[in-house]
Amino acid sequence: MSRPRNADGQRTRRAILDAALDLFAEKGFFGTSLRDVAAAVGVRESALYNYFPSKDALFDALIATDHEEKTERLAALAEGSIADGGAALEQMALAMLANFALPRQQQLFRILMSDGIRLAATGRINLLERMGSSGRGPVHELMRRLIRAGAVRDADVTTLVVAFVSPLILWRHVRAINADLPMVHDPAAYARQHVDQFLRGAVSHDVRTSRPRGTHRRVPSSRSIPSPRSRRSV
Repeated sequence: MSRPRNADGQRTRRAILDAALDLFAEKGFFGTSLRDVAAAVGVRESALYNYFPSKDALFDALIATDHEEKTERLAALAEGSIADGGAALEQMALAMLANFALPRQQQLFRILMSDGIRLAATGRINLLERMGSSGRGPVHELMRRLIRAGAVRDADVTTLVVAFVSPLILWRHVRAINADLPMVHDPAAYARQHVDQFLRGAVSHDVRTSRPRGTHRRVPSSRSIPSPRSRRSV
């Protein structure tokens, strides 16, 4: 079978993206030039412009490719049948942790950790979207379906997603620094514990049922709090 006409171009484009990812992770986005990328690929700098008109365009393509691949990996979990809400969430959590552990994802995370704020401030990257606050994506879709199925309470979807994703992002942080913690060594157990905590909440049953719904614990007013002088005189 003959090779597709643009196969060489696709390979070169992928090689440029791979080299850029390696260099951005090692030297940072702002510390890497297109000349560095061209040297790593083994082509003239001018040849890069046939694929990417600027370093910003190269970085945008890197982020877009990552987003497409990540969405493809997680989409099936968001679209599959839901027989057990807890099991569906656990599968999603495990898939996200596995995704974070991929070498390319570790490199991208290193870039975001070192240059993310500056990249966001200059409009090169949407950090809110990267953190899952855009209202789109497989996790949001799964949460909407769980609400419709009655497995999760009907609340703001983005708030639920942030509560679900944040502990997984914490795992990504501690893994990045090679922390010697059980949560890093046993991601499956961590995912189970996290989903159980997410579904049950942090408030004990006794506290939840000890007060009528909609009431709050009374906070003492400033009048009822003795002044330092009166406390000393007691």
